[in-house]
Amino acid sequence: MRPLVVASFPVKRIEDLRLIENFLDSDLIELRLDYLKDISIISNYYEFLDKYKSKLIITLRDKEEGGINQIRDEIKVKLLKELYDKGFLYDVEASFLKRNDLPYDNKIVSAHYFKYLPSRKEVEEIVREFSEKAYSVKIAIPSLRGYKEILLPLLENEKITIIPMSNNPLERIAVGLLGSKLVYSYAVEPLAQGQIYYKNLIKILNYINDMITSSGVT
Repeated sequence: MRPLVVASFPVKRIEDLRLIENFLDSDLIELRLDYLKDISIISNYYEFLDKYKSKLIITLRDKEEGGINQIRDEIKVKLLKELYDKGFLYDVEASFLKRNDLPYDNKIVSAHYFKYLPSRKEVEEIVREFSEKAYSVKIAIPSLRGYKEILLPLLENEKITIIPMSNNPLERIAVGLLGSKLVYSYAVEPLAQGQIYYKNLIKILNYINDMITSSGVT
């Protein structure tokens, strides 16, 4: 069984939401709402988004978390609570959850490290703390010396999503084959290094999955 392919889509203008229809052949579509100048406007479009709910991941990432525009904590808390009440899947940073009382059951809890490698103990503690209730715990770390030794043991957990922040797209494919729950790709333009166009990623993973299935390899 292959991992779920996430097509990440930057919503730069609210009108871009109409383009969701173009990416419904992906398993999931990540709406990167932090590209919007005024993120609070999304409250007016919950009814529109509702028909795509089963396909969507809503991401509100501020600059400290690798986002594009700064989002005030109080606005983010308000929107996440609204999204929770309406049953949307969202992605929230573990550090934000530790500062704010927010529900995360059946949601994606992330930890992004951009400039240094965390210890294996640190990431294991995050997985242990959040994995029981979360839909997935996502760990993203840079491709510095020793990063594979930190990421690969995490794949024993069926809820884990790992992202090697490497320029080599093969690494994203590899972790998906090794057990990452989600593999992130791009819908229109790469939003992170190493991302592959989602249609190509689906073809690659389906081909490998079919080859394994037909050969009887388990």
